[in-house]
Amino acid sequence: MRPKHGALLPAAICCILLFAPALSAQQPGSELTPSPADHSQTLRVAAVQLKIQQSDLRSFAAFHSRIEALVVRCLSFEPDLIVFPEYTSVFLALVPYYPVILASRSAEDGLSRISARDPLIKGFRDLFLVNSGLVERAMEEVFADLARRYEVAVIAGTYFAWSEGEQKSALVNRVVVYDRTGEIIYTQDKVFLTPFEEQLLEISPGLLEQAEPFVLQGHRIGITICRDTFFSDWLRVHAGVDLWIDIKANGTAYTQEERQRFLRALPARIDEGDIPYGLTVCLTGSLLDMFWEGQSSLASKDPGEGIRFVEKAASASEEEILFFSIPVRDANSPH
Repeated sequence: MRPKHGALLPAAICCILLFAPALSAQQPGSELTPSPADHSQTLRVAAVQLKIQQSDLRSFAAFHSRIEALVVRCLSFEPDLIVFPEYTSVFLALVPYYPVILASRSAEDGLSRISARDPLIKGFRDLFLVNSGLVERAMEEVFADLARRYEVAVIAGTYFAWSEGEQKSALVNRVVVYDRTGEIIYTQDKVFLTPFEEQLLEISPGLLEQAEPFVLQGHRIGITICRDTFFSDWLRVHAGVDLWIDIKANGTAYTQEERQRFLRALPARIDEGDIPYGLTVCLTGSLLDMFWEGQSSLASKDPGEGIRFVEKAASASEEEILFFSIPVRDANSPH
């Protein structure tokens, strides 16, 4: 979603300074949490609502330690999948510029200082294209390593990835999924971009026909990235999934009006289709003159009863982890 501010640095960019130090983890125990005997019949998920923090960019080691601490917080629940929100990996590209960021007064000022330091970087698009390979290597050293070491699948949020275009190199907003061995099992590019993303970042849209659900622990899982979730086009892609995940970085105050907009995203999609559960995972926090707010939640569609919220984060501005389990669909349930 587009940030409310007019600063040059996109909501995407600010996401750079990931995650606040304090974690308020919700204890496992939702009404969907099964008994141990039912473990093999469920998908156990930990959804991390992150709060960004500038100091996490002081080094790649610091970023790794920050993410590992969050993963470790999830382990007592024995999750099959840990989900991070949109832009979690985007600002690994800015770790080399940490001293410049510290000296900046605003997002626009930060870009100006980086451009002055590196003649190859004339704008945001250049910055992320130049550093795309670096970010991919860093993601392997962070998320692939943690997935392999702790034997848990991880959705590593998104990063701005280099992609070969028809006439020039393209920049896309890409989500990456690692399995418990640390291998990439799925990637997907954001399709429905905001004017902010298209005009300022020059991001290229992904192709809807290239998206599909992926399978984990016998469950079919679909993903959409923020604004994508407002479009019913995704129903034909994710028809019959067991869990639909929407990862967000919402750069607008979470007012009553914004709460209503959230209801028009994933809750509306699962209500339209044959989809029992919808998970929204949000980024929170602030950086320079930018901020993000949003309430992570798990919504359920009950036959004959409509949509209800099984889990919700206590705050739209703090860091929290939601724990829950998705049961296997009844064999006679239509897909």
